[in-house]
Amino acid sequence: MTWQWDDVRFFLAVARAGSLSGAARALGTGHVTVGRRITLLEKQLGVTLLNRTPDGFVTTSAGEAILRQCAAMENAALDLERIVAGRDALLTGSVRLTTTEALAYQLVAPAIAVLRETHPELRVDLIAGVRSLDIARREADLAIRFAQPSASDLVCRKLGEVAFSLYASKHYLARKGVPKQDQGLADFDLITFTGAPAATSPFFMGESLEGARIALRCDNPLIQLRAAACEGGIAEAACFLGDCAPDLVRVWPDRAPARRAVWLIMHQDMRRAARIRAVSSVITEAFRRQRRILEQGIAAG
Repeated sequence: MTWQWDDVRFFLAVARAGSLSGAARALGTGHVTVGRRITLLEKQLGVTLLNRTPDGFVTTSAGEAILRQCAAMENAALDLERIVAGRDALLTGSVRLTTTEALAYQLVAPAIAVLRETHPELRVDLIAGVRSLDIARREADLAIRFAQPSASDLVCRKLGEVAFSLYASKHYLARKGVPKQDQGLADFDLITFTGAPAATSPFFMGESLEGARIALRCDNPLIQLRAAACEGGIAEAACFLGDCAPDLVRVWPDRAPARRAVWLIMHQDMRRAARIRAVSSVITEAFRRQRRILEQGIAAG
């Protein structure tokens, strides 16, 4: 047989996604290529690994029998890639960095500009959003997150904290009244995320949400603030963003903002790679320079 690990990669992707198009997106290729590679692998092995159904592809009994071994091969290949990449002494190539859109806007974009001055051969591929990418599978090389992961093979460094407060337009508060602190947000309209990890709770400064109405769910904080500025309700936002919105005010300007820890995360196999160290260093320095704004916002000063 002449099949190779690369063939197995295509089988795993379809088994996980349940479709050729989903596997193609995960692999960064076309669905025709995925189908062709699956057909080739099945021909080389002499078995059918996947069956097409009205709901997508499902693994056959033969496919199920080798899934665990295929996953083990994938993990071994990823380990090999990380070990080799982690010993790369060259300050060239790309670094995949994931973080929230708010931190990408305030922290990462300025840091990349500084990085390019000293290391023009480095490129940062920035993936902004609330979805956590898998560092062990090299979906990202670095992550800046509010939630600290528990995996033992990840290295976590605390960058500092970010202040959060509640924001609304003056007109909304004039119409609805200002909610009383520690008495919940019943009867108020809330603008929030579609989902967020429990590690970043409590939300809305710990106020009870019983009886509150969800007016908008959106994972982009800039759109959330725009909705709040249009009198759509109350949004919880990082103070460095909310304080800059001209049509918004803090709901409780005299209340100290909530603070959430920010972590810089990488795989232990990658921490010695020169390009990872360079990007980590410039991000750490960017947080140090902006610490006051990040931890207090602008209105506090």
